[in-house]
Amino acid sequence: MSDKYNEVLANLTAPDQIFAFEEVQNSSGVTYREFINTPKNLADFFKFGLSFPEWEFIVFNEERYTYQQIINKAAQTANALKNAGIKKGDRIAICMANNPEYIISYMAITSMGAVCVFLNSWWVPKEVSYGLENSGAKILIGDEKRLRGLEEFNDLTKIIVRPENDTDLLEFNEFISIESEEFSNPDLDTNDHVTIFYTSGSTGFPKGVLSTHRNILATLFSWALVTTLKRELETFENIEDISEKAETSEIEGINVPVQSSILHCVPLFHVTGSHSGFLMSILAGRKMVMMNKWDPGKALQLIQDEKIGAITGVPTQTWDLLTHPDKDKYDLSTLKELSGGGAPRPPEHVQKLKDGFKDSEPSIGYGLTETNAAGTLNLGIDYLAHPGSCGRAIPPITDVAVIDENWNFLGDEAEGEIVIKSPANMVGYWKNKEATDEVFNDDGWFKSGDLGYIKDGFVFIVDRVKDLVIRGGENISCIEVETAIYLHPSVKEAAVFGIPEERLGETLCVDICLKPSKDLEEDELREFLHDKLSVFKIPSIIRISAQGLPRVASGKFSKKQLRDEFILIEENES
Repeated sequence: MSDKYNEVLANLTAPDQIFAFEEVQNSSGVTYREFINTPKNLADFFKFGLSFPEWEFIVFNEERYTYQQIINKAAQTANALKNAGIKKGDRIAICMANNPEYIISYMAITSMGAVCVFLNSWWVPKEVSYGLENSGAKILIGDEKRLRGLEEFNDLTKIIVRPENDTDLLEFNEFISIESEEFSNPDLDTNDHVTIFYTSGSTGFPKGVLSTHRNILATLFSWALVTTLKRELETFENIEDISEKAETSEIEGINVPVQSSILHCVPLFHVTGSHSGFLMSILAGRKMVMMNKWDPGKALQLIQDEKIGAITGVPTQTWDLLTHPDKDKYDLSTLKELSGGGAPRPPEHVQKLKDGFKDSEPSIGYGLTETNAAGTLNLGIDYLAHPGSCGRAIPPITDVAVIDENWNFLGDEAEGEIVIKSPANMVGYWKNKEATDEVFNDDGWFKSGDLGYIKDGFVFIVDRVKDLVIRGGENISCIEVETAIYLHPSVKEAAVFGIPEERLGETLCVDICLKPSKDLEEDELREFLHDKLSVFKIPSIIRISAQGLPRVASGKFSKKQLRDEFILIEENES
């Protein structure tokens, strides 16, 4: 690190600055570095939006809302929930496509002391039912499509958003219409539970990732510090004495003269969409132009019309923009930030993005739902110089290391499992102490499930410990898919795995061995799976035969051999 970097960082984290930090011990006796001058709960965090009440906050199709309008509706929703009997700690689920009511509900639930449960809007009813039962949600706020097939939940209050047909369900605007536009200021503690995000792991059913206000805010202000640090270094690039200016620097988004804008195109049930897209917009006073469904052609139009300055999504989305045949027909000169998260970006894409969007800067972040997306960042000239890395640990409160299978910490360039320690790490998996204990050690380090190494501070991921495929930013449990396939009476053996694919990162594959004298066609299998798995979990490449699958000495399927075979088949066919 340069002397200039260290000097600016020291000034920004001085005791009287908002980014000041110190070592703090939590209730379990684990010591973390933690910000001490930042807001302690999301209710107070949302007040940043009142710094610019008349600025546009959300643009959705033809609808436009200011910060004040959204905050007022969030207060109405919080009061309606309270009057409906919701108490501190109760779980309220959301399951719908991105829209303004999603943001309003999110803000209301987390401001009143309840726990916001994010259900994947791509799930089929069977999967949604699991999330509702597991979380014990008392209310479900959803759109018409996601509320279908949930008739068995008679005791669950269902609130419908934007109904397209006549319905007997309670409509969202009717539910909040008579309530006050002032929050009731509940008594919130920074360690109160606030969110449950569901994430697919390697063991089948999705696990609920439980976090506190403290966990989420640690990520947000870490990112804010990096942004401020970067801006300070750019501002003072040719100035020798920077101390005086750095001491009076402002957080990005507070008293900024010009409003920035972001194309919000990631589902809010992901931490990328929630934290990087939505919550960081409040801190920066950004205009959020929301898409409820990804369409690269429409995205290009919105970037031009709304003068979009940033896009944060899975790497697939920026690649879609770059390779779209109509890209050069649009004025994309306002686009400056091409951020990615949720999945790795192929190294060869980095320079191509820089060349294709000349005024912009590609970046990538690495983190997990369990770490509230905190981990590493790679941006600017660092990213161009190290395109295969996910970056360095986010300063100043996140640590990243590599361990062997016995929790021994390894040195520079040694390959092992990546572990992360940060106050952003989750409390644990909801109602699953065994799974929680498997990923944490006594000092608060979290096992990521990713294999990698660290060289000169830069983290490189090389493989996955978990039996997991990441397709377009979505985690897919191979065991969950295999379990569904084994329900078919003709299947004797099934091995699910992923192979590399340029656009989505990985393609989901399955090799199936049939029982003697049984037949099964690909289309028949897909039809069989359609009500058991979300569409994105159904394998794209299917091989069915009577031949047994290859195994390693332990008796497990040799998925490495299968990957190599399927890659070769794909190369020969292309």
